[in-house]
Amino acid sequence: MAAFTFTQLGDRVRQRSDMESNNFIGDSELVNYINASAAELHDIVVQVYGDDYYVETKEFTTTSGVSLYPINDSTSDYDLAISDFYKVRGVDAKLNGADYFTLEPFNFNERNLYANFGSWSVLGITSVRYRLVGDNFMFTPQPDSAISVKIWYIPTSDKLTYDSGTSTVSGTISVTQGYEEYIVLDAAIKCLQKEESDVTVLIGQKIQMKRRIEEAANNRDAGSPLSVSDIYNENNRYGLGTIRT
Repeated sequence: MAAFTFTQLGDRVRQRSDMESNNFIGDSELVNYINASAAELHDIVVQVYGDDYYVETKEFTTTSGVSLYPINDSTSDYDLAISDFYKVRGVDAKLNGADYFTLEPFNFNERNLYANFGSWSVLGITSVRYRLVGDNFMFTPQPDSAISVKIWYIPTSDKLTYDSGTSTVSGTISVTQGYEEYIVLDAAIKCLQKEESDVTVLIGQKIQMKRRIEEAANNRDAGSPLSVSDIYNENNRYGLGTIRT
């Protein structure tokens, strides 16, 4: 990943839109355009995330008797404080001692199916399930003790911040080197659309860039591409503790 500042991206956007010598688009507006374009690029890469370009982790400890844990709610005693959460990638729990096990999500109509299975820390680990419910992680059965849990998640897109008091921009946007061209093209299109200028050429270039990203991003580990997942073999190569109902 390479980190790009507003100056680096903004100068290129103004060059592409031929607005280097005018103030038709102010910095505060250009920041919004760049942020929107970066978010669009982020979604494109996430859609082909087979090689996990954006993944973060958050570890926390469950509380006995508490099944709901807000993702980002400072008013809650059980807040996970994940301010940049976008999508969950996986959930692990430290069960049966010091070993982490992969937890499976449950379908909403199965919310009571595992509720009476009891302990989290005995064999039969498939009885522990999780689900995103609104802005909360829900676990069933509810934890019966303090258990270490690790959440793997995809964060939201990086954003630049404009300070109207000082007219300065802070922050960087991190993308794979070369992919920033998509942000430049899309933001330049937005600038020219406001000016009611022709954007045909830039749209064509954006389409080509999008196709390039979609084709290239899906094979990040060129030497060892991913295989089809064996959903019955997530925790034990010999099938122990992975029987599904």
